[in-house]
Amino acid sequence: MMPVFVDTSALIALGNQRDDFHQQATQLFKDLVVSKRRFVTTNAVILELANAFSQAPLKPLAIRLIDLIKNSSAWTTVIADASFMERGLEKFRKVQDKDWSLVDCISMIVANDFGITEICSNDHHFEQAGFSILMKSA
Repeated sequence: MMPVFVDTSALIALGNQRDDFHQQATQLFKDLVVSKRRFVTTNAVILELANAFSQAPLKPLAIRLIDLIKNSSAWTTVIADASFMERGLEKFRKVQDKDWSLVDCISMIVANDFGITEICSNDHHFEQAGFSILMKSA
């Protein structure tokens, strides 16, 4: 079964009970785990997650999520090394008409490299790039 790429927005929704997508993210991850799907993300996404949860009361949650990702055999974390950074910057330069972040561009490249078409995210930028997002507004 094809893995899914996990974007920052899904991790934030999963961890933040006040996020509009929290319930959807919680159910989605339960369903994905039950169906034994594998998860792929990047260290850049993890950095964004840690930044989003950098306030002292939220840090324990960020640490739990990061530890889960690091310690679970269901997760693969791709390191956004110099090669991915360069490829991401190249894509970032090419899409100046889009509001895509550099992390989005790197994530899209990683997803393409892994043959992934489904993104665990609510970010429409992935749809613009031809991916299917798994979290949508009601």
